[in-house]
This record gives sequence, C-alpha cells and structure tokens, in this order.
Amino acid sequence: MIVRRHRRLRATAWAALGAAALTMAGCAAAPPHRPNSAPHPASPAPSSSPSRSPTVASDALIVTIGDSIMSGYGLDPDEAWPVLLGEQTHLDIVNLSCGGAGFVVDGDCGTNFSALAQEAIDLKPAMVILQSSDNDADEDVDDIDSATRATVEELREALPSTQIVGLSTLWNQPWEAPQSIAWSSDALRTAVEAADGTFVWLGQPLQENPELLQWDSEHPTAEGQEYLARHVRAVLAHAGIVL
Repeated sequence: MIVRRHRRLRATAWAALGAAALTMAGCAAAPPHRPNSAPHPASPAPSSSPSRSPTVASDALIVTIGDSIMSGYGLDPDEAWPVLLGEQTHLDIVNLSCGGAGFVVDGDCGTNFSALAQEAIDLKPAMVILQSSDNDADEDVDDIDSATRATVEELREALPSTQIVGLSTLWNQPWEAPQSIAWSSDALRTAVEAADGTFVWLGQPLQENPELLQWDSEHPTAEGQEYLARHVRAVLAHAGIVL
C-alpha cells in the first residue's frame, strides 16, 4: 500500500548556536517541582490500558502527530521514522508533524498539535499516534496538562472508534533531561489513558548513541530515524500493538 507523506517540513524556530547550543527543549531552568510527577522508567513499559485493536489491519490508515524529530528535520521527508515505519509494515501512514510545535507551543507551521489533530480527524484514520514534545518544556505545567487533554479529548469525541496511541517525549541531549520532559509525557499519558487509548514509554533510545544524531545533538540522522522506526515498532509490539 502506498505510504503517504505530509510535507510540512520547515526550519525549526530555534537558532543554531553550535553542537552544544540550546535546542528546542532549551536549557532554561525547569519549572518548580511538580508533586507526584512520574520519572521515565529505565526501560520502556507499556500502559496497562488495553488497546482497542492489538493487530492493525493491512488496509488501515494511521496518522502520526509530532514535532521536528518526527518530521525528519534536516533530512528528506521520506527519511522520517513514520514514513520508514510505513515502508516496513506496508501500512498507509500520513505523517502530520510540525517543527517547533507542541501541545501548547505553535510551530513553524503556525499552529500547535490541536490543529494537526483536526487534520487527522478529517482523514478518519484507524489509529492516531501522538508524541509529546520538548518544545513545551518551558510552558506552565497546568497549560501543558489542559492543552494535551483538550487535544486528545477532541480526537476521541470526533473519532470514537479510532485507536489513540501516545508516545513519551524524546530527549536526545547527552545530559540529564529536565523534569519538564517527564511532565509532558505524564500529561499525554493521563490524557490518552482517560480516552481509553494506549500510552507507551519509548525511553531515550538515542541519548547514548550520539553517532545517530546530527550536529545539534537533538535531531536524528537518517540512520537515527531508521533506528527510531525499528524501536517504535518494537515498543508498540511490546504494548500489544502489532503493526
């Protein structure tokens, strides 16, 4: 089946300041400690919430929503991991991703994930895969929670039979992720599970593999995108979602 790509790639909003420079997640101090915030586990762990359809039908349409890591920043759009995943599985995947965007923050496409969710709704997919983003790292915790919840609720209301899958935030920098990275994942996990979806921890598969990152230590190389495609597929299978 033909894999469709959504060519939304644009340059990210942050300025390139060198290999050790600030990236989209930023190096600003993290917001005050949030009580009961769950850290990323050492290894990916599937959500306990059941999948609506463990095995995805061969004629199913899947939509992915994410940021510049998902869109394949710095590469050809065909090298982004959702496109590669579609090629691996022979599934029809539409990659709706926007550099610089998050659930709260508007990206280079002029919107955040809420408008991308509307595009997904129009396509009536069998599955929507959303990934929380480090672009929201400097935002207020309550704003992250409410924006994430509103977007997922919008998807569920419009697509009652669609399988909703959430992926945790990636942090590829060699230093420890700020607490706000866990917060963004927490917000998506809570929203997805409330919508009877499945949330999956990806871990940080590229953090210890700098050779799979571009000069900015943030965005995957072509090889890094291939690695992510294999990793996402394996972790989804571990959570009971077989592509």
